Amino acid sequence: MKKYFVWLVLFVCAALPLAAPAQVGDFDALYVFGDSLSDTGNDLVLTKLLGIKPAIPPSESPNRTYFNGRFSNGPIAFEYLWQALTANSKANVVPSLALPNPNRNGAISYAFGGATSGLYSVTPGGFVVPGLLGQVEAYRFGLSGKRPKQRALFAIWAGANDYINLKPADPLIVVKNIGRSIRRLYQIGARQFIVLNLPDLGQIPAAQGNAAALSQLTSIHNALLDQTLNGLSETLPGISVTKINVFNVAQSLLGSTIPGPALEFLAPGFSACLLLNPATCPDVELTLSLPFFYWDVEHPTTLVHSVLGSAMFGALAPPP
Repeated sequence: MKKYFVWLVLFVCAALPLAAPAQVGDFDALYVFGDSLSDTGNDLVLTKLLGIKPAIPPSESPNRTYFNGRFSNGPIAFEYLWQALTANSKANVVPSLALPNPNRNGAISYAFGGATSGLYSVTPGGFVVPGLLGQVEAYRFGLSGKRPKQRALFAIWAGANDYINLKPADPLIVVKNIGRSIRRLYQIGARQFIVLNLPDLGQIPAAQGNAAALSQLTSIHNALLDQTLNGLSETLPGISVTKINVFNVAQSLLGSTIPGPALEFLAPGFSACLLLNPATCPDVELTLSLPFFYWDVEHPTTLVHSVLGSAMFGALAPPP
């Protein structure tokens, strides 16, 4: 299993094109904005405050189906990235609701599960969370007029939830929101960005009969995002944008992993419990090395997150 994992990391990192590389040692802070793929516990903190039982995602017995507020069975991609950047295998990304000081060394996630690219979103669980634009405003407000840390890296990965619903959003609007979030952060002093596109949403287990439409939306979104990021790099002086082609990384991994979901293997019939009824989510063994791509019907395993984290670290490293 260990040899298999090492081969997987090397294969994906070698296949990933690098863009606008930055010096890896330059970063002393990481700020993450996005949805459940980047949330390290904001939904969990919020739903505990709201009195929702079990808190989302179910991370405590008798419903320990997810790892400590992550929508996976272990750490997420930006935590693996931060561990690599800091050379500290125990480094994590703190949810902003648990530590709302935005101008500190370390890593903070402003992402919320269920978030879309706009100002706010209503999650499948019925509670409201800030969208990408709202998360950026929360970060700006927390600065209280100060400038961001000079050696901070700003990570943005959003858009999936705009499309995964009965009335998918217009990719023009979604990508415009991503561009607006970057411009807003740039206006308050951010300069180093890492921006991720989307994997093929038509291939997630929850896509079902909507697969073709979601794949088309993914393709349009990624093309528009690439154009937008190129435009920002050309028009905003001093900005550095590292683009991560998650679509290519995911396609490579889908051929090297069991599609899953792993939960269906561990607890048959419960792979969609988070979406259908979180109170039915069971205690499961959160094995980190399971060679599945998906943990549940929407979210990847920590194995996939670790490969993506390695790919991001490779993209930020200077060329030889």
